[in-house]
Amino acid sequence: MNGKWTEENFKHHCEVNPNIYSMFCRFAKEAASRRSKYSAKSIFHRMRWETMITEVDSEFKIDDGWISHYARKFMIDFPEYEGFFEVRKRVKSYHN
Repeated sequence: MNGKWTEENFKHHCEVNPNIYSMFCRFAKEAASRRSKYSAKSIFHRMRWETMITEVDSEFKIDDGWISHYARKFMIDFPEYEGFFEVRKRVKSYHN
């Protein structure tokens, strides 16, 4: 598939923006300490809140199209959290 949300584009996005994944992991682990399942989209909303409120002149912007990529990456990188985020298998997907 071609398009913005490809696995290759995600890898590049992560390399250019490592702070986003580290923040996602921090909040996901915090949620996992209290819940057995949670919403990756809710974590993104919290990331937006945190950066908009706590950082001066923050222009934190991240497309929702990356959410499923971050959720999958997190569960691969931290197998102890497998199943923490619900992921769907699509007929046409950018995910392997």
